[in-house]
Amino acid sequence: MKKDFFIVGIGASAGGLPVMIDFFHQLPSKINVAFVVITHLIRDKRSYLDEILSKHSNLPVIRVESTTPISPGYIYVMAENTYLTCEHNILWVNARGPSLINEAVDLFLCSLARDAENSSIAVILSGAGNDGLKGAQAMHSYGGKVLVQEPVTAVISGMPWAVIGSDHPYKVGTVTDLVKELMAIIKETYNQS
Repeated sequence: MKKDFFIVGIGASAGGLPVMIDFFHQLPSKINVAFVVITHLIRDKRSYLDEILSKHSNLPVIRVESTTPISPGYIYVMAENTYLTCEHNILWVNARGPSLINEAVDLFLCSLARDAENSSIAVILSGAGNDGLKGAQAMHSYGGKVLVQEPVTAVISGMPWAVIGSDHPYKVGTVTDLVKELMAIIKETYNQS
């Protein structure tokens, strides 16, 4: 099922902020892609990730606090104490449960894989643990692609290694490599430069 644009789910945790800044800084101002940023956030502390990324991106950034339709050319950022899922090109906000284990990346990527199928892409960046592995496996099951930060370039390499060790990423590389690969996928699919 090919949609009119790709939806890219970006999963990161510890050490992910500078990498995300670099990633978005390298993207063009017009791109037929929607980005959804899923990170591990402190429950009761207001996240300013949306404001931080706004200063380093050519794309508008939206903090998702309620049901939000997804459109290309935007960066959507999860708010604290929530989980996001994707269904029918809409972001749905769910309250985070009491569990100490944060599965925000897996929950979102699994829902994105089901919803967007081969128009979905996962990008796994620096972070501890294995959140993102189940989501990456779901991506492959539904025809999506998985791009992973090269672990030696990650501040915390747990999340990248989890995916590399238990799945078969489409691309493993530096942030610049991942941006180039993303642009190549877009160009090949939509003939967009």
